[in-house]
Amino acid sequence: MTVEWTPSEEDIGDHVPFCFFAETVQWHSSELRCVLVIIDSKILNTVLTCNENTMTLVIKKTSTDGLYDNHLRLNDPLCLLSSNSTHHVASVGFNSCGTEVKETEHEIVFKNKVTSFDEASAVISRKHQVIIPFNCSFPKKSRVSASFRAQKAVFEFTEAAFGNFTYKFQFYTNDQFLIVQTQTPLEVMLRDMLYMEIQVTSSLPNVQLFVESCRATPHDNPNDPVFYNIIDNGCLMDETLVIYRGSNTQSRFGMEAFAFIGDHEEVYLSCTVILCKLGDPHTRCARGCISKSSVEPEARRRKRSLTSEATESLQHFISQGPMRMKRQSSSEDSDGKVTLNVNTLVMSLSGVIAVALAATTIITYKKRVSLGQYQRLPTDDL
Repeated sequence: MTVEWTPSEEDIGDHVPFCFFAETVQWHSSELRCVLVIIDSKILNTVLTCNENTMTLVIKKTSTDGLYDNHLRLNDPLCLLSSNSTHHVASVGFNSCGTEVKETEHEIVFKNKVTSFDEASAVISRKHQVIIPFNCSFPKKSRVSASFRAQKAVFEFTEAAFGNFTYKFQFYTNDQFLIVQTQTPLEVMLRDMLYMEIQVTSSLPNVQLFVESCRATPHDNPNDPVFYNIIDNGCLMDETLVIYRGSNTQSRFGMEAFAFIGDHEEVYLSCTVILCKLGDPHTRCARGCISKSSVEPEARRRKRSLTSEATESLQHFISQGPMRMKRQSSSEDSDGKVTLNVNTLVMSLSGVIAVALAATTIITYKKRVSLGQYQRLPTDDL
């Protein structure tokens, strides 16, 4: 169980009790236990520097009372802080270590946080926890480099068995995968084809890339409660999804653009990727699509594989976006045909019918009047 709560300035000085107990299916329960949360007004001694491609947070050790001296990490649990005798240092790239990107009307904001932990695999803690959020904001009008975009592209990771490796997640203009889409945010029409490529660059030869899952969310958060599965456990979930041929270190696919129902203007994509040693039939890459009934046994098998042979990497999350749907001008549909608004069409037809009726009435009236008039007689016979 994980409970997160961020106190406000109004809570400073309060003592907040948090109580819990365990209960079994046989209705046996443990004793009630409580934890008292004391909200302190202590201010950490930190310095944050925002550069063109990175942000660096320096934390003075004395401000954390020496807690978790070597147990501080970023959003990505694999990204640890460096340390010297006086300070902790977190130097984070905008496209690495789980950095989140938020886009407002006037700014691009890069967010991450420093969190303490007991052990790398720990789920709970009974010690004081340190959580230090930090962010860098940049005006949209300022000049930025190619890697300084809300549309992320490069993700760097390091593992003992695979060394340094980098994932690239990019959009392309067509199924030839030659020209990269550079528009940010990417604007598309509903049902337009989206062409995407995930590519890994590794210092090791004979490696294979596997995309285990991909999901779409309306926000830059892969755990958003509103989501749509595109690939799940290696299985294709979207009916428009097309897989294109690529190398062992590439995954190329395309699908029709869509929008979330409701008040959502943007779509973000996040994928889980794995790097495997090529040729091993027992890796996750070689097994491909796995049904839901086999997910738990597969997870146990992967854990054994990692601890014994390390033939595959850990799961890593990479993301891309946002995409925005273009508003259709002149009510143009996806086939390029112009469709008139129904109300306009009815009004136009009513106008045509009214004009036609008026013309018919005038012609009939004139015809009837001409028949009723007196005619001058010829005078030749008089």
